[in-house]
Amino acid sequence: MNTKEEPHKDFSIPSKTGLSIKARARWIASEHLIWVILLALVLFGLSVDGFASQRNFINVLWAASPLGMMVLGLYFVMIAGRLDLSLESSLVFAPTVAIVAMTEWFIGMDPLLAIAITILVGALVGIFNGLVSVILGVNAFLVTLATLIIMRGAVVFLIPEGVYNLPEIYTDLGGTRLFGVFPLAVIVLVIAFLISYLIMKGTAFGRSLIGIGNNEEACRVAGINVKAVLIGAFMLAGICSSIGGLLQVGRLFSVDATMGEGDILIVFAAVTLGGTALTGGRGSVSGLLGAILVIGLITNLMNLIGVAVSIQEIVFGAVLLIAIILSSVQDRLRSHGG
Repeated sequence: MNTKEEPHKDFSIPSKTGLSIKARARWIASEHLIWVILLALVLFGLSVDGFASQRNFINVLWAASPLGMMVLGLYFVMIAGRLDLSLESSLVFAPTVAIVAMTEWFIGMDPLLAIAITILVGALVGIFNGLVSVILGVNAFLVTLATLIIMRGAVVFLIPEGVYNLPEIYTDLGGTRLFGVFPLAVIVLVIAFLISYLIMKGTAFGRSLIGIGNNEEACRVAGINVKAVLIGAFMLAGICSSIGGLLQVGRLFSVDATMGEGDILIVFAAVTLGGTALTGGRGSVSGLLGAILVIGLITNLMNLIGVAVSIQEIVFGAVLLIAIILSSVQDRLRSHGG
C-alpha cells in the first residue's frame, strides 16, 4: 500500500522579522490556543486555596485518566471524519461484562483474564460499530447512538444495584498508587498517548486515517483499504474506552450503571479543543493532552470553589459550544494564514 509522504511541518516559533504581531497572534490562535487556555487556568488556579498543592495536582491527573482514554478513542475516529457516541457506554459495559463473568458466570475466574475480557469486549463493540457503519453504510452517528443506548440498558440489566466488592487485582490498574503517591492510571494514560503518537506519526495506518479525513475518495483511488482502516479506528476507540473503564473502576473500586453517563459530550469538547477538525483530517495527539488537562483543571477548580453540580453542567455545555466555535475559527485562520 502506497501512501504519500506528508510535507514536513515547521513547528518552530516564527521569527520576529518573519511575521507581524497580527500574524503571530493568528499563528498562536490557530496552532497553540489550547496551551494558552491551560496557562490561563493555571494562573487563575494559583489564587484558589488548595489548588497549588502536590496532592491536588496528582488528583487532577488521576481523575482525568479515564476521560483521557475516551478522548484518545474518539480522536482515532474523528480524525478520519467519523463519530462514535457509544464510548461512554463502552466505558462501563466492557468492565461490567467482565465483572459479572468473574463474580457470577464463572466464579473464581482469574482477575487477569477478566482484564483481558474487558479489553476484548471493548474491541468487539468497536468492530461492530465499524462493520455496521462502514460495511452497511449506516451513518456512524446513528449506529453509535443506538449501541450507546443498548449497552447502557444492558448494564442496568446485568448490575441493577452496582457491584462494590471487586477483586484487588482487577482494580490495580486504576487504583494502585506507586510508592503510595503516584497513580498507576496516569502512567497507563501516558503510555497510551505515546503509543497513539507513534501510530499517527510512524505508521501507514495513522497516515491513512488523516488522509481519509482529508479526502476519502483520493485515498481509495490511491489503493488504501479505506473500509479496513475505518473499522480499525472504531476498534481502537473501543479498546481505549474499555481501558478507560478499567481505570475508572479501579479509581472508584466499584461499577454501576451511572458510570460515565453523559461523558461523551465532555470527551467531544476535549477532542475539539485539542485541535481535531470536526470534519476530520486535522488534529494532533499532543493537542489532546492539553485539552484533557484543561477539562481536568476546569472540573477541579469548580470543585475547589464549590460550584453546584447543576452549574457545572452549564459550564461544560458552554465549554462544548466554545470548543465548536474555536474549531471553526481555527479552520478559518489556517485557511487565511496559508
